Amino acid sequence: MSGTYRAADPQPQPAGYEPGRGTPVPEVPAAYGAVEHGTVEHPEPIGPVDWKPADWDPAADEPRPVSQRSPLGSQSEGMAAIRAVWERAAETEKRRPARPGRPQRRREPKRLGPALLGVLVCACLLMFFAWAAAPALWMSVGHAQHGTVSVTSCQEGFAPSCTGVFTTADGNGWTKVLSLTGDATAADVGTDLPARATGPDAHSAYTGGTGGLLLRWAPALVLFMVAAMALVGTSGATRLYEGRSGAIGLCWAFAGAVFAAALAFAW
Repeated sequence: MSGTYRAADPQPQPAGYEPGRGTPVPEVPAAYGAVEHGTVEHPEPIGPVDWKPADWDPAADEPRPVSQRSPLGSQSEGMAAIRAVWERAAETEKRRPARPGRPQRRREPKRLGPALLGVLVCACLLMFFAWAAAPALWMSVGHAQHGTVSVTSCQEGFAPSCTGVFTTADGNGWTKVLSLTGDATAADVGTDLPARATGPDAHSAYTGGTGGLLLRWAPALVLFMVAAMALVGTSGATRLYEGRSGAIGLCWAFAGAVFAAALAFAW
């Protein structure tokens, strides 16, 4: 209900009714208000009566705004706007240079001759440093047999070297002539010194303390890593446009294989 009543329908008039003459007024229901009984010269229709219940809420009769856009249409438009922003950002990123203000210099692949020469030199350095570090590294981690060595000869010069007869101290009892590294000098010729070697297949024995072993393998291992990085650079692997990662990985795999081979021979 809207809260407002319409005017009552006109009541049927009694017989003999003539306009303009006094006629009795029909009774009106009490809901439309009380009307005194009598006669009127010119009866007029009763207008609408504004009647509202006690619990009437004005906000309930106010027209509600109707959404002009459906939720589905609004979501589609929003997604389209977001997609357009991302596409513009991607296009801008593609057009942006890698280093603004600096021309990009294209590095040509390295020539075969210099690259091959560099690989051979670096390979020789890798084998030398691995061979120098492997025996001392094994003895530092505990893989060694202790014994005594009798110094037989020493040669002075740019690279002094001594030789001696190494004999194990345990019950195995093997004896072998080995090159000596460590603290042995020409003054020790004819004397017996405590020494250690990696095993019967060793080519050298070490005389001295544990600190000297660290100084023998740590610098050699650092130089081995430097030579491995030089191998990657001189081979031209970093200048390749296709297969660059594979070429760099192949260089490091070669360096690792050289070091593993040196450890196997020094065992």
